[in-house]
Amino acid sequence: MLFLSHLLIIKHIIMRNLFLLLFSVLLMSSCATIFTSSRQVITFSGQEGTKIYDTSTNIKLAEIGSGKTATASIKKKLSDKQLVAKKDGYKTTPLLLESSFNTTSLWNILFWPGFIVDLGTGQMNKWDNTYIVVEMEKE
Repeated sequence: MLFLSHLLIIKHIIMRNLFLLLFSVLLMSSCATIFTSSRQVITFSGQEGTKIYDTSTNIKLAEIGSGKTATASIKKKLSDKQLVAKKDGYKTTPLLLESSFNTTSLWNILFWPGFIVDLGTGQMNKWDNTYIVVEMEKE
């Protein structure tokens, strides 16, 4: 009899831990977080040697090579992102990555805490313009 009561206690603990694990996974996941990445690939097309920088950090994101294109994986944000294109002998060209609502997030209606997760991770939005033609003007 004592052995049976110990088995019931162990079963209860396992079931409780399994429930807590499943609940935590559901709480920390959301539709956009599951189905989309927190980063999005952006392709830049233009003259060879053109360098693309993030204006907020001044970090080089990409450099257009001999294939006349370059790609960069850029973290999604809730607001637009300012970029700049630079090349020796040319004027600095401002670029804008426009952010818009990611409709995948609408599935969070089924599980509303998912909106909070998507908002916090930036996956509630996406970049609209994923192919940017960089037109440089000589100085």
